[in-house]
Amino acid sequence: MATLAETAATTAEIDRFVLLFDGLFDMTTNWLRSAPTDSLDWAPSDDAIHRFGDGKTAVTLRNLYIHVTISEHVWIGATASMPDGSEMPLPADPALLARLRDGDLEAEATQTHRANMEKVRAMDFAALEKTVFCSQRRWTGIEFLWAVYAHRAFHLGHVDQYLRFKDTPTSEFFSFHRNLSE
Repeated sequence: MATLAETAATTAEIDRFVLLFDGLFDMTTNWLRSAPTDSLDWAPSDDAIHRFGDGKTAVTLRNLYIHVTISEHVWIGATASMPDGSEMPLPADPALLARLRDGDLEAEATQTHRANMEKVRAMDFAALEKTVFCSQRRWTGIEFLWAVYAHRAFHLGHVDQYLRFKDTPTSEFFSFHRNLSE
């Protein structure tokens, strides 16, 4: 059982995580909302300069948005529910993929994000302190949640590049969050 101090620390860390993650989610959504409609399914030319990840090509803004949405859904759900010492699953959810591809992308992603943040808010000290494994690395639950945050930020950089290729201005990265001291 967690001590009062551990419970207070858990609540503070979760509050900070949700606040910052909500800001990053909003920024990603706003950037995609500002993208010209013809750019969501556009990919840079297929050359060495415009590849990322494991040499993947033809990755569109829509595919990036779907990728981060599914990854977060799978990884946050697994962090919340899997036993200590488990291997993090690969990000796959065929039903969510179909809803994101065939439905209202922004509405589905927003609903999924809200459900993810509720799962985070429900996590306790044990969930944040348990060990999970991903990419041949050992993480605590909270370390992995911050890695999920970093994963979105990493791909937000790709969104930024794509929008710049299409001459669409993006906002200053550090302007997305509310003042944490408020």
